[in-house]
Amino acid sequence: MKSKTIILLLLMAFSSSLFAQIAKISKGTIGITYSALGVSDVNNWKSATLGGGASYSGKSFYTVGVTYIYPLRSWLDLETGIEYSSHTIRTKPMQIPGENHIGATDDKVSLINIPVTARINFLNHFFVNGGVLFDIETGGSSPIDSQNGLGAILGVGAKYSLNNGVGAFANLYTKFHSLIPFTAQFDSYRWRIVEGGLRVGLTYSF
Repeated sequence: MKSKTIILLLLMAFSSSLFAQIAKISKGTIGITYSALGVSDVNNWKSATLGGGASYSGKSFYTVGVTYIYPLRSWLDLETGIEYSSHTIRTKPMQIPGENHIGATDDKVSLINIPVTARINFLNHFFVNGGVLFDIETGGSSPIDSQNGLGAILGVGAKYSLNNGVGAFANLYTKFHSLIPFTAQFDSYRWRIVEGGLRVGLTYSF
């Protein structure tokens, strides 16, 4: 609970700083985002479990964040911001014949995500987006590998804005966390979180 409170305070402090800097910029879009509808899973490049090891799968997740979208061209935007995400990972221990059965357990992984993506706009209200994702693991009890690293995000979405600058968007996306880890060498058997879902946002353009 204490670590979550600290994370929330840091996120609020960063958001205040971000909005203060954005206020000095003459154009752009700011917003808040939420993601929960979708699936989260855990896999590796080999799509295999190490001999004698447990198996892992994603159970649920949610993500909240703040975003800033800067127009580069009429058809191209740069989007960045900061997000906090919580993932529930299910661990199933390997069952050994003749031994007592050990049930599955659910553990938590918390991440701070900093996405830097490009948005390509088309047909006025639609876009495709993609870019890199900086992941910082902030806590949790999951036995999978650390998710600190560089990931990727791809998606497609729709947006709508009113004349007063208020708008909204919906973004179907896939995130690949820690493709290039910061704290370990590249390993084909390294467990990574892969997340796909729907991100919705409320925005204001100025």
